[in-house]
Amino acid sequence: MNIPLVEIELIEDALKVAALAAAVRSRGETLICQRCLNEDEIIAGVLVIDAMDEQWALCGPCWREIPQGAHIV
Repeated sequence: MNIPLVEIELIEDALKVAALAAAVRSRGETLICQRCLNEDEIIAGVLVIDAMDEQWALCGPCWREIPQGAHIV
């Protein structure tokens, strides 16, 4: 059985996250956590799923719940 692989990029570099947040603000929007929707939390990282053309911003508390260094196939 062939299962298609989906590439997911984790952006956690503070400068890249800040640049992404600035780009979103320039469109008149706010980058908030897609998981908890807390507008007061600082965005710690972004998951980019190219195959689905989706980006999920995550705040610090939600980001820490992601297993770091895990390889998911």
